[in-house]
Amino acid sequence: MFVVLMGNRGHKRSETVDELPADKRTCSSLEFRPSSSMSPVETPSTSTNQTHDHDHEMETSSSASGSGRTDEDKDSAYGSCDSEETGDADQRRQRHAILDYQRQRLSADQAKFKRVLSNLSEETEESAQQEALRELCEILSFCTDSSLSSLIADSLSPILIKLASHESNPEIMLLSIRALTYLCDIHPQSSALIIRHDGVTALCKRLLAFEYEDVAEQCLQALEKISREQPLACLQSGAIMAVLTFIDFFSTSLQRVALSTVVNICVKLPSEGSSPFMDAVPVLCKLLQYEDNQLVEHVATCLIKIAERVQESSEMLDELSKHGLIHQVAHLIDLNSHTTLSHSVHTVCICISSFLLAISFSFQSFFEELLCISMQGLIGLLVKLASGSMVAVKTLFDLNISSILKEILSIYDLSHGVPSPRTIDGHYNQMHEVLKLLIQLLPVVSRNQEVPLAAEKEAFLVTHPDLVEKFGNDLLPVLIQVVDSGVDLYICYGCLSVVDKLLYYSNSDMLLDLLKSTNISRFLAGVFTRKDIHVLMLALNISDTILQKNTDVFMGPFVKEGVLFAIDALIDPEKCSQFMFSMFNDIQLSNTSSKKYAGKDVIRCLCFSFDVNKTSSSSESRKCKLELECVRTLAKHIRTKYFDTNSSTSETGMTPILEKLKSLSSELSSMMTQEGYDHVLHQIMSILNGRDVISTFEFVESGITDSLVSYLSNGDCSRVEAFGRLFLSCTNQPLDYFSLSGFISKLQSALSSVEDFPVVLNNSFKHRNSYATVPRRHSTTYPCLRVLFVKEEGESTLTEYTGDVQTVDPFSDFEAIETFLWPKVCLNNAQSPSDKSQHDVGQSQTSPQKPTEDASSSQKLSFYLEGKEIDRGLTIYQAVLSQHISEFDTVNGLLWNQLHKITFKKSLTLEKSSSPSEIGSSVEKSTPCHNLLFLLRILESVNECRFHLMTRERIEAFSEGKIGNLDDVKATNEGILVNEFVNTRLTEKLEQQMRDPLAICTGGMPSWCTQLMTSCPFLFSFEARWKYFKLVALGKHQGQNGQNDSPMPRKKFLVYRNQILESASKMMDLHANQKVVLEVKYDEEVGTGLGPTLEFFTLVSNEFQKPGMGMWRGDNSGIGIVNSVPFGLFPSPLRNSITDVNKKFVLLGQVVAKALHDGRVLDIPFSKAFYKLILGKELTVYDIQSFDAGLGKTLIEFQALVERKKNLEKFGKNSEFEFRGSKIQDLHLDFTLPGYPDYILASGPDKEMVFPIKNLKIFTDEELERLLCGESETWNSNQLSDLIKFDHGYTASSPPIIHFLEVIQEFDYEQQKAFVKFVTGAPRLPIGGLASLNPKLTIVRKLCDKVVDADLPSVMTCANYLKLPPYSSKEMMKEKLLYAITEGQGSFHLS
Repeated sequence: MFVVLMGNRGHKRSETVDELPADKRTCSSLEFRPSSSMSPVETPSTSTNQTHDHDHEMETSSSASGSGRTDEDKDSAYGSCDSEETGDADQRRQRHAILDYQRQRLSADQAKFKRVLSNLSEETEESAQQEALRELCEILSFCTDSSLSSLIADSLSPILIKLASHESNPEIMLLSIRALTYLCDIHPQSSALIIRHDGVTALCKRLLAFEYEDVAEQCLQALEKISREQPLACLQSGAIMAVLTFIDFFSTSLQRVALSTVVNICVKLPSEGSSPFMDAVPVLCKLLQYEDNQLVEHVATCLIKIAERVQESSEMLDELSKHGLIHQVAHLIDLNSHTTLSHSVHTVCICISSFLLAISFSFQSFFEELLCISMQGLIGLLVKLASGSMVAVKTLFDLNISSILKEILSIYDLSHGVPSPRTIDGHYNQMHEVLKLLIQLLPVVSRNQEVPLAAEKEAFLVTHPDLVEKFGNDLLPVLIQVVDSGVDLYICYGCLSVVDKLLYYSNSDMLLDLLKSTNISRFLAGVFTRKDIHVLMLALNISDTILQKNTDVFMGPFVKEGVLFAIDALIDPEKCSQFMFSMFNDIQLSNTSSKKYAGKDVIRCLCFSFDVNKTSSSSESRKCKLELECVRTLAKHIRTKYFDTNSSTSETGMTPILEKLKSLSSELSSMMTQEGYDHVLHQIMSILNGRDVISTFEFVESGITDSLVSYLSNGDCSRVEAFGRLFLSCTNQPLDYFSLSGFISKLQSALSSVEDFPVVLNNSFKHRNSYATVPRRHSTTYPCLRVLFVKEEGESTLTEYTGDVQTVDPFSDFEAIETFLWPKVCLNNAQSPSDKSQHDVGQSQTSPQKPTEDASSSQKLSFYLEGKEIDRGLTIYQAVLSQHISEFDTVNGLLWNQLHKITFKKSLTLEKSSSPSEIGSSVEKSTPCHNLLFLLRILESVNECRFHLMTRERIEAFSEGKIGNLDDVKATNEGILVNEFVNTRLTEKLEQQMRDPLAICTGGMPSWCTQLMTSCPFLFSFEARWKYFKLVALGKHQGQNGQNDSPMPRKKFLVYRNQILESASKMMDLHANQKVVLEVKYDEEVGTGLGPTLEFFTLVSNEFQKPGMGMWRGDNSGIGIVNSVPFGLFPSPLRNSITDVNKKFVLLGQVVAKALHDGRVLDIPFSKAFYKLILGKELTVYDIQSFDAGLGKTLIEFQALVERKKNLEKFGKNSEFEFRGSKIQDLHLDFTLPGYPDYILASGPDKEMVFPIKNLKIFTDEELERLLCGESETWNSNQLSDLIKFDHGYTASSPPIIHFLEVIQEFDYEQQKAFVKFVTGAPRLPIGGLASLNPKLTIVRKLCDKVVDADLPSVMTCANYLKLPPYSSKEMMKEKLLYAITEGQGSFHLS
């Protein structure tokens, strides 16, 4: 017997005896002949190398074919008509020659096979048989399927099988089994012949005997080939145990082959009959401990398939649950485990998905399947075990599975989830699998009769309250967080199901402990706005459970947060329709939602969405099990049992605070004077800022926001100004009484509760290339919508559209659709469908376009979907999406598969231009959401204009004599931080939406994204708006890993250091309007890439600031220095005739836009007022101080004097005025532009050469400066050590590194700028500071040929790579660094 010692698992084992001769060892996976079919088993090195080599070959051949063709080749390829007959004749001759060769080859192969067969007869000597087998292997390794007939295969099979069972000659065994392997590879039908002659049995016996390792390895290769075609026969012959018995003795690559055989068998397990595969479970469980991920994935697949096969048998599931299976699976899915499968696989999947997404959406399914087999498959295995095995249930509780699932739920990113429970390889997505497992572990007999072993599980939970408490502490907070994040309906239903069960099994004290840190009342009030009857039933169950166990504790909060109001709305919706909290008024108790889903992509009723049994998808079980009357009955029960019997509950369900606020709201609506308005508002604010907590429901339901909106929107700007002054620190009102920050917090909390903007993740369709016929014929890399255009009934001025169903580019705007449709339906210009190809209008051939903003003033058609007029500002995808969500409350494949009927009629009126104050069509007017957004816009404007408002108020106070000194007119410019206006919930939703595969332009996102970004950009964080800007203006899609999924092409440009502006002008003339990233190379210098490019933009910035440019105020035409303006640059007044300066500003605009486009940093300090001009904001006298403090202060004081004079004249008084001791007449004011008496301000037309400047309006002036000029941050040692990489001789604790960190912290601001410019090429860091520097700043040890202290640091700016010598002291390092960063600028050469 050949003896082998076991080595480390997952690695090649070492032998203790002499190995067989080389010629008796089996061919390895690399030596094995190329397979004609796809093999699922490859070694990592092999697969990686093959992939890279293949990619390299593709590039080489592509480039060769593209560039290797000469003009003569092209001419010959497109020959003249005279040579066509000659070419056809040559092709026919070539085909005949190939056929002749194939016939000759076939005949020769047949003769060889016959000769080999004769030499393999029993009478032949062993040496001759060996030689014949070698010849046969050689023939088979080169022949094709066409050369091998079934007759020959049938003749060879029994002979080879017999020789494989040879008693003494290992060479004959090896060669015969190798020949069988080749035979199955080139002629898969041979597997059936081998089965007929008991070939699998012979191979299994030989494998189990394990006399010779190379023979055993060749048996593994043969069985893997046979199992592809004949898995059932392999199962019955015992192939599973044969390949697994001695698996530890094989190398990793052969172990994969063995597991591939088991996978091939397990995926085709018979539904009935014996179960010999159960004997393999202990071995498979042990293999889960191996280190090789691919091996573990194969094992997981086998166990999943076995569990599916035996899931109807509790005994077999119990057997599966033994042998440490559950322990191993729990260890693999544990995110805190160092050997978890999820870390490596998830990282690989993200990288693969990002790469594939950049190529084509059609590869997304590959990523989904790979991720499914790693985490979803393992969790799904636990689901199957827990569904029918009490052994598994008890084991999972003992393993503290709740802590593992908590970590999975905590990091659950909605952008990776699938919004509908679409199956992937037989399993739901990862989130669904986790919820299914929890539902199986926590069944309630009275509600979950369909759950297997429900009674046994419930009895176990009742007797183990400590386990339930642990589950609740781990899972309840994260489940509530997931629901609050705005997940889709199915995940919401699953989370609520688990919450319901956890509270059901908790006693009174335990329930109080679980809910002590959670506002469960507010949470339930939000759940009641979901409107689906399944979700509503769960919310009622949870409410009933809580009140049943702790009535006195939760009675008040339920009333205060609006839970009682929601229950009343379920009982009698008409009774509640008069109230403000309209979300509850729209609850429709209808079960039609479960009947809407039909067709190929079926979205099952929520009743069955987390069932384990596959039969739940049958047509019979699709009928909803929830009766409508049950919901209303339970609501009445809760109302009657807990609230009607409580004397403290009012009939209206309102708290005293709510009644008081509603009364004040009514007074506020009836006020006609500003004084009365202020008085009532003071009372309201005193309540809102009082000791009693005001819930979101009370705040919205009181009607305060509605009254404020009504008052502010039905008057002039003076009302808004007066309202804003109440919140600012002014002369008659302290800031802490009317807290702007506190009121904004109330509004933000209310907005997060009432908004229901959908997050649409388009993973439910299969990504594919499509062809759009509308608005123009072109190919797309995303699916198209099927649309039928129909004339509106009763429309007589248009003709019917006679075309068939059209495939419409989903990002088409209705201007383009109208252009396509109008010539075909206009009575004076109607055309047949065959002519429609002549009207190609609309979009670019290479990428989808955003909706057209410049709408035509002569709108011809109006469009309708389901009877509702479509907002022409939307794309057709956004219009269809809005209607689809309103119908199904989720997004599924029906959006792309069903036919959408759009009706049209002639427009009778001109298109209405949207008002700047409009929030957008995605938010209906007079709703709580609209009112909250309106007030937040008002307050944001108040905060932005706080200096203006406070200054004007002080001017008024001076005019009325309340202030006697002009020095007191100056106001402070302190306000609240802009981050307080950021709504975290909406920001998270936008971030999720922008990671959607269809978010390749704003037209691929729900309309609320664009409309809120336009009307209320302050709601979103700066980082989210920056990503949105790159998406809409630059067309850069943000991928899952935070990088751009579709990198833009790069173009190099040669520049001259002595002609920086001229080079910049030439560069912009050629490339400003191109979607390319520019890289700079300096003339006669070696360096190129990121560093030189950043320095070029810095040099251009400096050129624009040099004296004599005539562009800026304060330009005294000095020589040799750059303007130093303390408040930043502001344009000098220009004459219309100064075309040279105008051209400079055009060039500056192009450079700024290109810097934003390419992600470059500029070093040009614009003033705040100039940024406001860029953003299209109007400047007033109060803005002058931002670029000329003296002039601005003087003008404001003059304004105060003018207002005092007007006030005195109003009362018939007259007085001489003095300005700081001088009479006004003595000032000799000429009322011309100060410093420029002969100049006037002029403006020219905007030129959109890179992207529309309106796209920048989502930023503030301070944020725009960050975008253009980067970050200016102060460093500390901890930050630097974390954000800098030390390599090649240095570590964070190296003495030179410690000195270096101390030195750069001692640098002043200008020295830090010089250091950053020395290392990166730009004086300031990109957005995000040092943390966002890409590549990361790296410091390495510089090897010096001479004395270390005599050498200087050098850099590779393209890689942010600093080569630092190990200087002898800190002082020497500082001296050399300062010398390098000050004198080492201005050229790029080899260091």
